[in-house]
Amino acid sequence: MDTVLLQKEAGIAAITLNRPHVHNAVSMELVDELHHVLADCQADSQVKVLIITGTGKSFVSGGDLNQFIAARGHDQAYPLLSKVAGLLSAIDTFTKPVIAMINGAAVGGGCEFAGACHFRFASEQARFGFVQIGMHITTGWGGGSRLLDMLPESKALALLLAGERLTAQEAKSYGFVDEIYPHDQLQAAVHAFAKKIAAQPLEGIEAYMQLVRWKREGIVRAERIEREVDQCAKLWGSPAHVAVVEKFLNKQ
Repeated sequence: MDTVLLQKEAGIAAITLNRPHVHNAVSMELVDELHHVLADCQADSQVKVLIITGTGKSFVSGGDLNQFIAARGHDQAYPLLSKVAGLLSAIDTFTKPVIAMINGAAVGGGCEFAGACHFRFASEQARFGFVQIGMHITTGWGGGSRLLDMLPESKALALLLAGERLTAQEAKSYGFVDEIYPHDQLQAAVHAFAKKIAAQPLEGIEAYMQLVRWKREGIVRAERIEREVDQCAKLWGSPAHVAVVEKFLNKQ
C-alpha cells in the first residue's frame, strides 16, 4: 500500500497520507516519501497549490509510536524529531501555498503538522490539541515556535501549557483554524479555494510566497518593501502582463 497518494489536476496537487491503520502517524519512511512528493510538486510548473489531507478518520495522529517510543534519551530522540521537523520546515517554507484539509483528528504532532501549512480548513468533526505537555514532553517538530508566531503569545501559550483537546470551533476561536465546514462539504470547499489560487500565474504566486518567507526570516519591513518593488519590476512588461493591460484598455 502506498503511504502517500498524489493526484494532480488543473494546477492542484492533492496529497493524501494513506496510513489509516495507524491514523496516518508519521514514520521515517513517510517523511522520505513526502520529501519526494514535495520535490515533484516543486519541479512541476503546472502545480500551483498543494492540498494535504489524511485517509480515514484522522488527519495526522502524531509520530509513529513503533519508531518513536523505542527512543530513549536525547541522543536517540533527536535524530527522529529533527527529521520530522525538517519535513515541516520544508512545508512551511515551500514556494507554493500548502493547504491542510483537516478531515479528522490532528492531535499532538498532528497539530504541529497542520501548523506548518499555510492554510488550515477543517471538518466540523476534526479535533485538535497540543497535548504534548501532558505526556511529559513538549512540541518537538517546531510546532510551538510556529504557534507563537501565528497567534498572540497568550493564546499560543494557553494551547501549549493547558494541553487541552479542542473541537474544530474552539480551534477556530483561537485563530488556529481558518474555516470549518460540514464533513461532507470539506473537500469541495477546499478545492474551490484552491482553484482560485490555481487560476493565477505561478510567478505571482511564488512572489507572494517569497514575501512570507522574508517576513519570517525577520528582514526589516523597509528592506522587504524594496525587495517587493524589485520583484514587481522584474515581472513588469512581460508579454503576459502587457496582454492583460491591452485587453483592459481595449475594453475602455
